[in-house]
Amino acid sequence: MLSAGDYRRVLDVVRSCAEVEEGEDFRGVVLQSIRDHLGYERLTFYLGMHPAEELALRDPVSLGLPQDVVDSYVNDYAARDPYGAEHGRRLFCVDGMAFLPDVLNSRLSALHEDYIAEFLDPCGITDKVMVWLDTGLPVHGYLGVLACGDREFDKHSRELFEVLRPHLTYLLRAHLRRSPQPDTGTLTLREQQVARLVADGWSNRAIARHLDIGEATVKKHITRVLIKSDVRSRTELAVLWRSGESVFDVRSAAGGRF
Repeated sequence: MLSAGDYRRVLDVVRSCAEVEEGEDFRGVVLQSIRDHLGYERLTFYLGMHPAEELALRDPVSLGLPQDVVDSYVNDYAARDPYGAEHGRRLFCVDGMAFLPDVLNSRLSALHEDYIAEFLDPCGITDKVMVWLDTGLPVHGYLGVLACGDREFDKHSRELFEVLRPHLTYLLRAHLRRSPQPDTGTLTLREQQVARLVADGWSNRAIARHLDIGEATVKKHITRVLIKSDVRSRTELAVLWRSGESVFDVRSAAGGRF
């Protein structure tokens, strides 16, 4: 059971994060506040997709971890992380968070075994919790807290994150909604939907499922979006979308065809 002091420390985290101004590194402030007020030292904050689809973790912000460890995870091991397997994603949907012992309490594939043997063990990571921030937007947040040595997370940690989670979710949602978007005047409504999902890191398959259209149709929409936006790749489109630059001729898209 949390004490009055625990609730005060959670409130201190929320207050610090709520004071982030537009243009500041919101996720970096979240991690710093959690370390300062709750004492967790090794932290990550990813953006991703709804766990019912796939996590597709990207754009990491970290604190207390060597950059080469973060880069190695993103480039070599994220696809092998059992948190992204069906059992791990189900835990997010049910509990809003997932602890490593619960994630490992299922039959693991050879890739997941490799992740443990080649990444977790050499890095000395003994426990991990990931908290899903369900923004209700195409982009979701995943807060990660790592334990090393002999440390493991207990019931007290779970209760802290259960209290903190809805507040961080609200603040992340507000932060994402304030992010500038480009002028999409020449795109049809469907092309705007596809462009936003591509910029948020969704795969063609996930976009097709989400919009209830075929993958071939998704590819056609993406091709038209790239042409209209005068960029050559999905990566350039994502950078453009987040930059807020106006590159499209302004005309009503409401009459455009899907």
